[in-house]
Amino acid sequence: MTREKANRAELQRGLLAGICALAACTPNAGSQTTDASAGFCVKPTSCSPDPGPQPVNCAAAEAGLEFAPFMLADFEEPGNDPNGNPAYIGEFMYSYTDATAQIYANGDNGLQFPAGYGPVATTANRCTSDDPNNPSHYVLHVTGGHVQVGSGGAGSIIGAPFLGWGGGLGVAMQHFAVDKNLCFDSQANYLPVSERSAFCEPDSAELPVRYAALDLSDWDGVAVWARRAPDSQPLLRVLVGNKYTDDDISYLTYVQDPNEPRYCERSRECACVNGKACNYWDAPGAGFVSGYYCGDPASDPLPGTISGAGVQATNSCNITQCNQVYPAYPGNGPDPQFGGRPCTPHAFRNGTQSSYCFNPASDPPPAEPDQGCGDHWTFPLHLTTEWQLFLVPFTTMSQQGWAKRWSFFDISTVSVVRLTWDAGWVDYWIDNLRFYRVRR
Repeated sequence: MTREKANRAELQRGLLAGICALAACTPNAGSQTTDASAGFCVKPTSCSPDPGPQPVNCAAAEAGLEFAPFMLADFEEPGNDPNGNPAYIGEFMYSYTDATAQIYANGDNGLQFPAGYGPVATTANRCTSDDPNNPSHYVLHVTGGHVQVGSGGAGSIIGAPFLGWGGGLGVAMQHFAVDKNLCFDSQANYLPVSERSAFCEPDSAELPVRYAALDLSDWDGVAVWARRAPDSQPLLRVLVGNKYTDDDISYLTYVQDPNEPRYCERSRECACVNGKACNYWDAPGAGFVSGYYCGDPASDPLPGTISGAGVQATNSCNITQCNQVYPAYPGNGPDPQFGGRPCTPHAFRNGTQSSYCFNPASDPPPAEPDQGCGDHWTFPLHLTTEWQLFLVPFTTMSQQGWAKRWSFFDISTVSVVRLTWDAGWVDYWIDNLRFYRVRR
């Protein structure tokens, strides 16, 4: 077997293992019950009741548009809630936060679950065509921030806004290329040109790009229905990543061959970012192992705000943070780029400094910020308390400028779509996230 074929086979095995592990993981941090009759209030000390939206003429709003044949998230997928009960979910959606607060998905009957992977949906009437006497349409209702106090999901929830950079919800295009067999068969073989979707990458594309990206050249942008509750911040950003900015593609390239050039670079900070000291916690509780976490074991709540497949950040630090899995592929074990490395202080050219997972004796230093991944193309939405259809053309999106910059937005290698928020309170309702174009 040639080196290229061996690397390809190994990458395929790793990808499938990661996909299966991720697909099998649902939020496991327990559920919380709210007062369904009174509705959920995101703020614990004050509450502006949500009067609910007026139904919208959805057909009129979508007139003149056509949508991609696959939905990124419509929350109509049958599944199970974390307690094993039948529920409707956002099949491939994941959540992530800054670890200062939690993001919860609100289901029917007043139940809340950590959003995690495959968040639980709730019934809602969005369109005038919906039957008001028989709600059968599902949408995502997420609220945050919250801090969980207690072990194993059995503790109480106290309200707190996100205090860092916020959080987000995302959908990776790999699920459609691989899981939905648009581009690969069930054995991870790239389909012949005659059998694969027009969204698939060409044979000349690198293997990680073929796995993780889709070609959206024939489409205009991202569409999403959204609203907010009165106490929520109005800002919600749409982000679109591609091979030039995507952490996942950088990770997959490293797994295939650490010496292969990457479009952007990842780094892993191992210092505390929540203002607390890094301490060793001895068997801190259910769902966590002994290790280094940010906080005082004698007085602070159990560490972390983890849920699901680890897609939400923990507040681990030092070597415990370095040995964490890469969240998108938890079945692959510790991230090979950082696992086993010491937590080492480092200063960048711009003067900022912290500690990162690398061995100065054998590893290159962490990439400078202007070489980093993650600065996807984005556009802000300003939500109201009524349902609106938001159309975000690719041509209106731009990078924010905090990582590697590119002079063009290549929509032929789209790898991820995200909805993100900043610090503050979150109470969003979301539905039908998908690609659109003006009807031709």
